[in-house]
Amino acid sequence: MKLTKAEIKFIDNYLIKNGVKYWDVRLELLDHTVSAVEDKINNEGVSFNEALLEIHHGFGNRIHNGYTYHLDFEKALYIDNKGLKKLTLKAQKNMAKQHRKRFWKTYPKFLMSLRFLLEFSIIIGIVFVVHRFNPKTALIIALIACFLPEIFKIFFGVFDRSNRKSLKMQMAVNISSLYMALSYLLMGVFNSYYDSVPQKPYVYLTVFFVCLFPFVRHALNTYKQIFIENREEYRLVNA
Repeated sequence: MKLTKAEIKFIDNYLIKNGVKYWDVRLELLDHTVSAVEDKINNEGVSFNEALLEIHHGFGNRIHNGYTYHLDFEKALYIDNKGLKKLTLKAQKNMAKQHRKRFWKTYPKFLMSLRFLLEFSIIIGIVFVVHRFNPKTALIIALIACFLPEIFKIFFGVFDRSNRKSLKMQMAVNISSLYMALSYLLMGVFNSYYDSVPQKPYVYLTVFFVCLFPFVRHALNTYKQIFIENREEYRLVNA
């Protein structure tokens, strides 16, 4: 026996009401829940309500308030959603791990690509020449080179619906922004340490940001690939 469209829609709304806000996580849970409910109905002969309640409890959610077990079906479904929150957190950790693994797996190939080598050579050349005349300006150029991928990432697909409430894209942003977040900390330490020094050694920060560029540039490249995949998945789901 297959579930009706109305029953599948009910399960989808059940997940939304229980705080599963990311569409990609909800899609995965919806597929799992529909299959599990169908199996219970066909193999155990239980009703749709009983099957869904068992699945809900199996996720790690309580189905009573600690005082009574005699609650109506819908009330029992929404008493507790801690189990579903844990599943979302687990999905978040798994996606973060997958993104990191993907980044480092593709990083060596990216470093050897002709396009990146050309970009990197131009940046190094400009920074080197400018540094001879004005070290602070050279630092600003290196900073801009690192910030540009972050800016492109923010505006790349910002109006695309597949980005909204997508855990995959949220984790992609978080992972790809990690390197720039560390740079903010370094700049704070640098400014604090050399606060009273008239001629600050900007060369240290300049070298750091030049070396950081390959990481932030590849982070943008990885983000764009994940975005394209996520958009295609979203289109298939909503086709």
